[in-house]
Amino acid sequence: MDIRQERGLDMTLNLRELVEEIITNLDKYNLDDCLEDIGRNLNSFLGADRAFFFLHEANSNELTVAKVIGDDITMDERTRFRQGEGIVGWVAQKKEPFTFCNIQKDPDCFEKVGEKKDLFLPEVDEKTKSIIVLPLVAFEKFIGVVEIQNLRDPDFGEADMSRLQPLVNIAALAIPSRTTDESFAKLAEICVRFLEEKDPYTHGHSIRVMRYSMLIADKINLPTKEKGELRICGLLHDIGKVIVKDSLLRKKGRLTVSEYETVKMHPTIGSNITGKISKAFSQKILSHHERYDGKGYPEGLKGTEIPLISRIIAVADAFDAMTSARPYREKWPIEKAVEEIKRNSGTQFDPVLVESFLELSSDGLLDIVKV
Repeated sequence: MDIRQERGLDMTLNLRELVEEIITNLDKYNLDDCLEDIGRNLNSFLGADRAFFFLHEANSNELTVAKVIGDDITMDERTRFRQGEGIVGWVAQKKEPFTFCNIQKDPDCFEKVGEKKDLFLPEVDEKTKSIIVLPLVAFEKFIGVVEIQNLRDPDFGEADMSRLQPLVNIAALAIPSRTTDESFAKLAEICVRFLEEKDPYTHGHSIRVMRYSMLIADKINLPTKEKGELRICGLLHDIGKVIVKDSLLRKKGRLTVSEYETVKMHPTIGSNITGKISKAFSQKILSHHERYDGKGYPEGLKGTEIPLISRIIAVADAFDAMTSARPYREKWPIEKAVEEIKRNSGTQFDPVLVESFLELSSDGLLDIVKV
């Protein structure tokens, strides 16, 4: 296996670790910490030496240096670039990535953007060998530019560019100064997708649960604010399973009593994780395995003691679990799963929500949720 293949494997593993780190440590993520972690991981993934983040200022239409990660850097953090000025400005203007390889061997490469090196690249010195520069864009809104430098061989390649894109997407969404409710929900979705990719049996589960939940919310005319909370809680309801051993989640046979008790800890773990983001999220994620008759866990809440958002997620979660393949059984047809939800109305599930769920089934809306 050559160094590029090794780099690709390491990047896949480290990317998942970074995603887990972001979602479990959102409480610490001010802008500086966020860019520090992402820049450090960019350098690690690519075997690079320096990472620069330039953020766009809408008022002046300039890019300013927000964070520099790496060794032996002398660039003044007050440095600014105008749109179209140099590599950074070119990428900002075109919203396209740019790669330079073998800078020391090909000094004329800077002519490709129509400027001289010493006029617009104060961060590039005689040690720099290759550069990748990419735009940071979230929801079609330009946020800034990230530049990664390599001072050693081998040069960056096209494969490096494609492997970078998921992390650059996360970087654009994770920058706290831009984190609206919508961008946080999108960040949560990206993180959940990465976490569930490791298991073909749960891949897409949380996103489908969120979408089924939103269908129920529309049917009962849930207010907009509560819909926003439901979307986040639906995405993150199983985040506590990050801590549960993969061997238990993938076990084909029946779980032992001890193993089942371990799996049952995931709402509490998820509540602890999301409590760093919002106490409201925390309680609703804690309660998504409570039952309407009071026989659920972890607190044995009953009826309307259970938050409405948790009751909605409980219906959506059970439906998706039944209609998805698991290591221990085949997936059920939609009709059979709907009947099971109906059978448990008033015991496991809120009967009002079940009625709305049955209407969704009659309307043919339950078979259109895709991931």
